Amino acid sequence: MSAERERGGSAAPATPVRALLRPLLTALLLILVAAPSATATAASGPLATTTHDAGMTGLQLTVAPLGSGIVDPDSPLEVRVVATNLSTAVTPAGAATLSIAAGAPADSATLAAWLGESDADVRPTAVASAVVPALEPGSSATVELRAESDAVGFAGAWGPRVIEVSIAGEGRVLGTARSAVVWVPAGTTPPTSTVVAAVPLTAPGFDGAFIPAEDLALLTAPGGLLLRTLDAVAGRAVAIGVDPRVIASIRILGTAAPESATAFLDRLALVPNDTFSLAWSDADPLATAHARGIPLPPVEGAGAAIDPSVLGGGDGADGTEGTGVAPSDAPEASPSASPSPSDAPGAVPTLAELSAWPHDLDDVVWPREGTATASALGVVAESGVRTAIVGSTNLDGGTGLVARVGDLKVLRSDDALSRAARDAVAATTEQEWQSATARVSALIAASSASDAAVVPFFTLSRDRLGNSLRLLDLLGAIEALPWARGGGLAAASAASGPEVGVVDAAIAEERLIDVGRMLDAEAADRAFAEVAVEPALITDERRLELLGALSLGWDEEAGEAATRFVEASQELRAGVQIVEGSTITLLSDRTSLPVTVQNALDVAIRVFVQVDSATGRLRVEDRRVETIVEPQSQTRALVPVQSLTNGEVPITVSLIDAADRPVGQSTSVLLNLQAGWETAAIVVMAVLVGGLLAFGLSRDIRRRRMRRRVRAQRGEEETA
Repeated sequence: MSAERERGGSAAPATPVRALLRPLLTALLLILVAAPSATATAASGPLATTTHDAGMTGLQLTVAPLGSGIVDPDSPLEVRVVATNLSTAVTPAGAATLSIAAGAPADSATLAAWLGESDADVRPTAVASAVVPALEPGSSATVELRAESDAVGFAGAWGPRVIEVSIAGEGRVLGTARSAVVWVPAGTTPPTSTVVAAVPLTAPGFDGAFIPAEDLALLTAPGGLLLRTLDAVAGRAVAIGVDPRVIASIRILGTAAPESATAFLDRLALVPNDTFSLAWSDADPLATAHARGIPLPPVEGAGAAIDPSVLGGGDGADGTEGTGVAPSDAPEASPSASPSPSDAPGAVPTLAELSAWPHDLDDVVWPREGTATASALGVVAESGVRTAIVGSTNLDGGTGLVARVGDLKVLRSDDALSRAARDAVAATTEQEWQSATARVSALIAASSASDAAVVPFFTLSRDRLGNSLRLLDLLGAIEALPWARGGGLAAASAASGPEVGVVDAAIAEERLIDVGRMLDAEAADRAFAEVAVEPALITDERRLELLGALSLGWDEEAGEAATRFVEASQELRAGVQIVEGSTITLLSDRTSLPVTVQNALDVAIRVFVQVDSATGRLRVEDRRVETIVEPQSQTRALVPVQSLTNGEVPITVSLIDAADRPVGQSTSVLLNLQAGWETAAIVVMAVLVGGLLAFGLSRDIRRRRMRRRVRAQRGEEETA
């Protein structure tokens, strides 16, 4: 046994004196803490699977059985423990004790309960111990515990045995954690179980209907999330749940798609893995069923995102293959090929054609584990879905992969095995990796020991893949286990299964409220979209954005995604409004009232301007004046009115759609009526013009008379 203290990346070397005193100190500490440690271990209750924060001590433990946790008569039981002080105070020195229930093997239920922070009614026996030094805040110590297999007292057939490590000091338990190992007696050939897995191929974290081209280039480039995930599972016994948004986002770009994205689709078409389709954007298939008792809204179209100029068959402008979609009547075409989507000239592909893929499993929904309820699964079944992947904690009865809940076929995923596998993929240290793989090994062994015909099925996380190399290592480690072999999900799920019950999950009230808000916002958007000349250009895109906001990939950011969707809805409906003006003066009793309508949307709209007068001084001759406004522009509508008397008249100007539903906010305007001013002005102008004409005429007559008199006088003078 040895102990190594780590602090700030350095280890403090032991002096000769310390080396001499260590055995004495170890014996003294064992005498002092053995009884309290055993008592505390028996009463410790629910604990973390690999790490545990022990109350006020802040001591976190990582238990890592070596050799994938496999123990045989020729190899000792070796466990490495990393103790980390996460508190702001010094943890006292103590002793780490390794305990094991070495008798009969633990079955799947017992092992899952032991690792799942619940009381498994197992009381292990101490077999080894080691000294743990005092730890400063933020520091850690690594302790190795070792016991020969013959000294442990293994008995019974091969299979998993639960282990526990506790650290005690100053008369109290400072921290404890659980794990498991697998005992393999000499001459034993363990039965082999077929292990299947599923991984999501999706790009979480995008609010838009489609993934932008620049992001696709990063996601599919070497080291990108999508390519790393595909590289890690290609050719392995892993089913791939494909997000149709990824496929459609690449194809809709046509010849403008990044070269790495088109190469990614070609690679996906060649992998031998079983595939199935996720919901669009990997939306939660049970979210709307929980919130409103309705199935997940289906996709409808691509809105205005399709650019026909870049779609079509043949090679791209850069010499690469196009990225359209094969027509539905040509299934033998390559999934990434790009012939014309239709025989009709100038036709563009539908969203269904853009996201089409030859999957091995059809009509599969995959909700987050621990979220299923009987009512939600009933809504899913009524919508026509045939298969659902459901976590084992939500199912009551049966042990196999395939079961039935009413008319719905259920594929049972082992929640404990899934958690262990995800911990392995997310491991950042060798100890975390060893800890997780030991649990994976023990859980598969428990299933195989109980019934080798049972197919253990685990699923990986929707979060961004932390380390594809860890995923590769995990799949390789599972294939190397003597009691496991890889298999395909399509073949394993072909059998029928028994009827099972559903253990309803508790859904957070906050989540139900968020989903309800989003559904209400989309319903309001659909009503508002009637103002568009082509409403589908709005509704199609908003439906895709709704599914994006419901994506399981948001995880802890789901509430923020819901808020952004609702805010985008409010901004959309505020995009059509009346431009407010100042007081308007009308000098004629019959005229047209100008109303400016602004359209901030990217689609043309058709609205009706409605004017209501608060008094009888103004008569509106046409209360519904149709106006078409081009995208991102303004248009002035002219409403014919008649002023009956002079004075100020408040009016209300509003917009309505073809179904008389209000659009935007109405506006109040003050009119200054000066009825008859135009007639009086005309009379005055006529009098002025008549006077000017009379004055000019009389002046001209006088001039002519004057000229005649002058000529007469000159004639008389010349005659004289």
